[in-house]
Amino acid sequence: MYSALLPLFFSLFALLFSTLAPAVTVVAEGRALILDNDLTSAEEAALQDATQQASMQAAVYVSSNQHLRDGILEVDNMQIATLGRVSDIKILDKKVIGRQYIVRIQADVNSDTGCENGNSNRYLKSVAIAAFPLERPTQANRGGLADIEHGLSRKLLQRMQGIEFLQPINATNINLHPNLQTAASRQLDNGALTTVVANSRNLNVQYIVSGVIRDMSMVDQRAAQQDNYFIDLYNRLDYKSKKHLRTLSFDLFLHDGYTGALLWQKRYQTAGLWHYEPEFRTGFSSAAFGQSDYGQKIEMLLGEMNKEVAEELRCRPFSARITRTDDRTLWITAGKLDGLSRGDKVTVYRRSTAYTDGLMTQEQLTNTRATAIIEEVQPTFSTARLSQDSGILNIREGDVVKAW
Repeated sequence: MYSALLPLFFSLFALLFSTLAPAVTVVAEGRALILDNDLTSAEEAALQDATQQASMQAAVYVSSNQHLRDGILEVDNMQIATLGRVSDIKILDKKVIGRQYIVRIQADVNSDTGCENGNSNRYLKSVAIAAFPLERPTQANRGGLADIEHGLSRKLLQRMQGIEFLQPINATNINLHPNLQTAASRQLDNGALTTVVANSRNLNVQYIVSGVIRDMSMVDQRAAQQDNYFIDLYNRLDYKSKKHLRTLSFDLFLHDGYTGALLWQKRYQTAGLWHYEPEFRTGFSSAAFGQSDYGQKIEMLLGEMNKEVAEELRCRPFSARITRTDDRTLWITAGKLDGLSRGDKVTVYRRSTAYTDGLMTQEQLTNTRATAIIEEVQPTFSTARLSQDSGILNIREGDVVKAW
């Protein structure tokens, strides 16, 4: 009896395991044109194409984030590369027919459904962390906390340095928001955008994190400004009272480093007990501040913020700027240190200036649907090859490539 149940047991176990770690074995074929009789490059490109086809086939079975219409998987032209993680690749057959190099493979594909766009976070994303200016600077007088404008962003920078798919850049001395009251409803001001674009070209950043501190006042202003000695003494003895609470509220913004477009924003707020005397100046980055209940609550908030910003950036595409074009060859500002490899595919986006109803200029990126294959990879830059002349596609310096 027990022996009869063993096959059922193992079947249920295998089903449970496959549910926890969805993986399928697929057979796929890839093709590539042979250029200048270069069989080695053609084989690499065909293998890359076969790997993408395997990932795409597996997605039909294991990805709940894609859609089928009339039997066709609808997916963006560059998302196919990361619908699943391909491993244990075995070449079953390779041949040349005419000018095509054809490779047939068998591979295991593990689905990564963490991001709806199939992002596997293979590439390193650079993000500049800018200052968090105070909307009401006088609120920082109590405790001498004016350095919070740069200290808050430095703490975020330090936390992000431990995230493997991010390359945080120190821009904590740059204030992106001259008009703090209106920052940043839709996008950066034109003047600020010019500054951001100039700095992003020097730093080569894909994303920019900034913010504005809206409030850091005492909840009970009467307790904070009490001149009566006996009432003040009572307030000090009543140290657990909510009258000692001090707030911190700030808006965080995530902008595209190449266009200045606002991608995401959120307001964070907390409150903690602040017992130091009005004339005692701790500074934001001091040990005394960190030991206060207020400082500890802010550290907890920064941990939450760091986690959410990282999650938001994790599913965003990798991008790099085009610095030069020559016939079918593109030079881009990303290389081996950013995770690029020969044979990788990137999509070209044309950069242009649009005008709003109020005749304000706005940078925008348009998907050309043109795919470039990475050919030569250096530590900090790469060259990529298009299937046709870049002049025909009107691709020029300053345009952008993206990959998922």
